[in-house]
Amino acid sequence: MSKPGGNRKTQVKRASGKRAGATQAGTAQIGDRQARRQVILDAALQLLATRGLEGVTHRAIDEMAGLPQGSSTYYFPKKLGLLIAAAERLAEMLEKDCDDIQVGFAQTAARLGMDAAIAYVAQELGAYADKSRHLFLARMELTLAAARRHDLAGVGAQLTAAARRPIEFFLKLISNGRADVPIETCAGLIDGITLMYATGQGPKPTTEQVAAIFRAVL
Repeated sequence: MSKPGGNRKTQVKRASGKRAGATQAGTAQIGDRQARRQVILDAALQLLATRGLEGVTHRAIDEMAGLPQGSSTYYFPKKLGLLIAAAERLAEMLEKDCDDIQVGFAQTAARLGMDAAIAYVAQELGAYADKSRHLFLARMELTLAAARRHDLAGVGAQLTAAARRPIEFFLKLISNGRADVPIETCAGLIDGITLMYATGQGPKPTTEQVAAIFRAVL
């Protein structure tokens, strides 16, 4: 003979289980949507780097990402919204990669001193220019587009700030925050020679070049 209220408890447990299952399924769907959105934006950045702004179409993105036709249109019906989101994604990637260099800088400085830390950053920035060349090219495309189109105003400044933030961080750290140090000028110089290399307009920045600029603020 079942206990009074037993059926009621069973029903509550089943209902709770269903709600939990629905929540987990909903969370998984959100995760899938975010992952697919990221794949689409990464494909857009790759196309910006290899084909330029005019080569960024919904069809090309779907092909590059290996997704069914119409996928990128579902997430970004308009190309403008896609480009703005791609710029935000690029800024996040630039800052994330540079955060890793900041950690290495702090660890090297603590173990081996400031000179070794400066050499480490100089070497990492040179290697980064090779590893992430497509990001530099995508940045150039978006920056040029922002200079020509009012609906992309602010994108160029956003990407420049993201790319130079870690360089400025290192310069401020090395100079102990002195007000007389031309931080923006030095950061622009390093950023400039790196961009020239990425676009094929100059040689690869050497560790000695970058280190010399850093040491100039000591």
